Amino acid sequence: MPNIFCNTISHTFLERVRQTPNHVGFRHKIPKAGVRGGVWKDVTFGQFFQKCAHLSLGLIRLGLKKGDKAAIISETRFEWALADMAIIGSNAVSIPIYPSNSPSDIAYIINHSEASVVFVEDSRQLKKILEKLPDLPSLKIIVVFEPKALSVANGNQNVLSLDQITELGKQEDVSIFEKNLQSAKSDDIFSICYTSGTTGTPKGAMLRQESLVFVLEGAAKLFKDNIKPEGEVLITFLPFSHILGRLEAVGTFCFGWTECYAENLGKLMTNISEVHPTMFFGVPRIFEKAYTRINALVESGSPLKRKIFSWSLEAGKTYFKELSKSKSASAVTLLKYKIAKALALNKVYARFGGQLKFAICGGAPFAKEMGEFFQAVGISVLEGYGLTETCAAISVNEFESVKFSSVGKVLPEVEIKIAEDGEICIKSKQVFSGYYKSPAATEEAIIDGWFHTGDIGFIDKEGFLHITDRKKDIIVTSGGKNIAPQKIESLAKRYSYISQFVVYGDKRNYLTALVTLDKDQITEFGKSKGVSYTDYSQLLRSAEVHALVKEAIVGINQQLATFESVKKFVIIPEDFSVEAGELTPSLKVKRTVVGQKYQVQLNSLYS
Repeated sequence: MPNIFCNTISHTFLERVRQTPNHVGFRHKIPKAGVRGGVWKDVTFGQFFQKCAHLSLGLIRLGLKKGDKAAIISETRFEWALADMAIIGSNAVSIPIYPSNSPSDIAYIINHSEASVVFVEDSRQLKKILEKLPDLPSLKIIVVFEPKALSVANGNQNVLSLDQITELGKQEDVSIFEKNLQSAKSDDIFSICYTSGTTGTPKGAMLRQESLVFVLEGAAKLFKDNIKPEGEVLITFLPFSHILGRLEAVGTFCFGWTECYAENLGKLMTNISEVHPTMFFGVPRIFEKAYTRINALVESGSPLKRKIFSWSLEAGKTYFKELSKSKSASAVTLLKYKIAKALALNKVYARFGGQLKFAICGGAPFAKEMGEFFQAVGISVLEGYGLTETCAAISVNEFESVKFSSVGKVLPEVEIKIAEDGEICIKSKQVFSGYYKSPAATEEAIIDGWFHTGDIGFIDKEGFLHITDRKKDIIVTSGGKNIAPQKIESLAKRYSYISQFVVYGDKRNYLTALVTLDKDQITEFGKSKGVSYTDYSQLLRSAEVHALVKEAIVGINQQLATFESVKKFVIIPEDFSVEAGELTPSLKVKRTVVGQKYQVQLNSLYS
């Protein structure tokens, strides 16, 4: 059966169900008495359609209308995909929200989007909603995935379980859901995804029905020999609030692959060994953790084992370097590679299920040395580039043509140009329709049909796109999270003894801060605590001052999402100044200058 690419997500989903109703599209873990860890439950596309139909019709019966907004706050799980497709199939608009978001951030998104329905995973997320409920005038219905979460609803009649909504929908004619799917248009907005801007205020990117399917169709042309229709198994763990995770979810309908939902990141490797994926989507941080874990195991071995692994790894790297240059390797290199696989590399490959062909990586830069490492053990990690506003991929490395440190070649039917200042600009059917309720921001981002990405880059002679810098100060962690540092830094201003608080963490797996303090206040603090010191720098190194700053950071972190939290900090003895080139004449911190000046201190926070 061929891949399916219609002009909307809704039509693609419907066609997938019609053509392969009995194919297993989803697998998720469920508990079973007497079985430790539960069992994997298979769900066919036909079964998924029925579940979506009943949920959609239940929502419609409770008042959900075309164009209404419905939010989802949950970790990645089968019910997320079910709720999302039920919303889209109701011709409503899906609003994904990260479960790590603070109650205030969640309230902002719900109010700004005027969501009338919100799906929450469990009691933890429900409590966030209930805390802000008096300030959420548009919200009418709260749906919980886990029925036991109803115990914290305090008798609120508007809090219902997924099963209760589904039972309501079973009383309706399923053909209504099918007609709703058929009525979808290519330019209908199916989702508004909120991304952080430079001010820290989220902006809602409006995504059209046609866009994700268009991206996936372009990818299919590049991977026509690598992705087998209805023959791939994926392990799914990316947040569906992340556009790459969303692309993967819709890809299930286009390619007919089987999507297996990891229980959580802690059980990811266990789940991989259970389902034996052939491919998956990830962010650099996932590979960083695996890379670190494997190297730690190697280092814990005997000197002989370390030497064998090192030799095997180099043999693998040499083999693939020769392949990339001449499409073949010498007989000697091939022999060494076969020996290397038998000695060590196959053991690493087996940790990823033993069937993995390749992985798509995006959301943040992927280190060249890690790319070469995984390629050597038999796993091609193909880095791509895209944004929420472009419905994920603009470019991606191809299976047979990989250039590490690049983000690959531009997808078919995507126009790209590099502006005079080096900014990457895109024109394509996949570009978003604008920011919801933000015409000024939309006009700034889309000029004469070209979307200005805010990223600086270039295209090399071979046609590979390279990202070299961020035009603005948004931090992209190695986990793919977009973070506005100004939002965090503004919270530090409420602590009068903090003079400057500059957040870093681009391409890193957590945030850190350079901190300068008000000398007068800290001196007074030292006296009040009876700290013994000979000079100011010694006072700054004291346990008491360190504890004072740490206390402030704890207070700051309590108002932030988990991924926005500052994990480590270093106190800089001298305050920043215009004279030293650290501040502009208007006393704004020159982030790049300061980061370069204190690079040694920053690097020490990640060692």
